[in-house]
Amino acid sequence: MAYPTPTEESNPAARLSRLIAKAMRTNDSSKSALEAWGDALDIPTEGIGLECTHDIAQLLTECTEEVRLLKLALRHQGVPEALYSQHISHVEHALSVTNLNAAWSTTVSNYLGSNVLLSLAWCSYVLPNESVGATDDDLIGLAALLRELEDALQAPGLPEAVRAAFTKHLLGMQRAMKIFPVRGVKPMKEASRAILADLNIDKDEIRDAASTADRSAMGNLGNSLFKAWKKTAEIAGDADKIVKTGRQLVEFVSDAIDKLPA
Repeated sequence: MAYPTPTEESNPAARLSRLIAKAMRTNDSSKSALEAWGDALDIPTEGIGLECTHDIAQLLTECTEEVRLLKLALRHQGVPEALYSQHISHVEHALSVTNLNAAWSTTVSNYLGSNVLLSLAWCSYVLPNESVGATDDDLIGLAALLRELEDALQAPGLPEAVRAAFTKHLLGMQRAMKIFPVRGVKPMKEASRAILADLNIDKDEIRDAASTADRSAMGNLGNSLFKAWKKTAEIAGDADKIVKTGRQLVEFVSDAIDKLPA
């Protein structure tokens, strides 16, 4: 039975539908569920090791959170639970990390029948689209800015306390970008807001640590963090808040740099 895969819709059901459709492109019946999900999540699975397994399991856990949000959205829309609970439960089982060692063909036959896929596709068209999204150009641009920030963190002359604080925010934005295909922009909003909250709470400690930094390295790091944060906030739909809160970030970094010897 043929079923439509939503390509433009932006909601939990659409993201899950696209992920499952991608996983089901494999024609290798000998593949494990771990390998099939790895392919769908763009995680290399050749010579599968502990790190690879951990990454896949982590992303599937994020997918399970999307299933929870899907059920909440359907309930909010007034859809009777009896119309979707069985099929959505099958999706949850298919995504369970306890089934990663099973044959992919077994996962498909047990949990991902055409009726389940059709139900998921239906949900994606019934549910409203999220108000914000990201284009491929947005993601490419953010990836470049995160690489720039990663390079800036490697520069000599940065105190370890500063390096650790800014690395935490780099990792937060990298994680948000990594899980974007399965979670949408919500983690990006969380990451961009966490940067401002943490810098506000820890500003005195970071300012003291930055007092021994190399002026050029600190300036480059602050600029790189601001650009990556700004792009993340824009993608997350927080552009209207950037002017006010972004100024706080600029002022904080500028103040730290001004205290450094020329």
